[in-house]
Amino acid sequence: MKNFFAILGGMGTLATTNFLNEMNRRYHPDSDQGYLNYLLFNHATIPDRTQYILKKSVDNPAVSLIEDIRQVEPLKPDFMVIPCNTAHYFFEDLQAATDIPIVNMLDLVGRQLKILGSGKKVGLFATAGTAQSGLYEKVAKEAGWDLIVPDEALQKKITQLIYDDVKVRATANLELYENILQSFKDMGAETTILGCTEVSYVNSQDELKRFNIIDAEKLLVSETVKLGIRSQKEKKV
Repeated sequence: MKNFFAILGGMGTLATTNFLNEMNRRYHPDSDQGYLNYLLFNHATIPDRTQYILKKSVDNPAVSLIEDIRQVEPLKPDFMVIPCNTAHYFFEDLQAATDIPIVNMLDLVGRQLKILGSGKKVGLFATAGTAQSGLYEKVAKEAGWDLIVPDEALQKKITQLIYDDVKVRATANLELYENILQSFKDMGAETTILGCTEVSYVNSQDELKRFNIIDAEKLLVSETVKLGIRSQKEKKV
């Protein structure tokens, strides 16, 4: 296969499947041959990213991710994407391991924040690992926004939604999802970053869309489709 990209997924599997579904919603040509070429690594056994970041595990997920990169690199994809926000904690190490460009989801969020202006507050709806890593705090600061990081009680609700509802039960708890978004709004958030692909899965099931959000996964989907189309058009053989 030529003119393709690679998806390093499986963190978790339901979230990765949702990423594929969103790509197909975003881009649906009129023939089989019109779709994008890609290779999916659904590496479900990658150690938990949050557990490692919070120092509750010594199993470094970056080791598995770099192994995936080494396996896919000889196939020469045009670029790679990682539909997992927390995995971007290791982004610099992952990009340093390959000359193949990896799309940085956090950069896409930063770009969107700059489009929306500055001097405002933005909530962070993400895993405890992502919240405590400071990844999005840096992104928000560079865009001129103040990041609202959840307190312990709100983070507990977020963890329930991500782990208990989506990862374990494969359900979209829309009532809890809206409750959490309302909490950020009550704290003065102009919008809220959905900084976890499990949360993005719930957003995909939300038909009402009553809150302002920046969905990191959807931004990555748009960028992936754009780069994938460009790759196939420019290198068509």
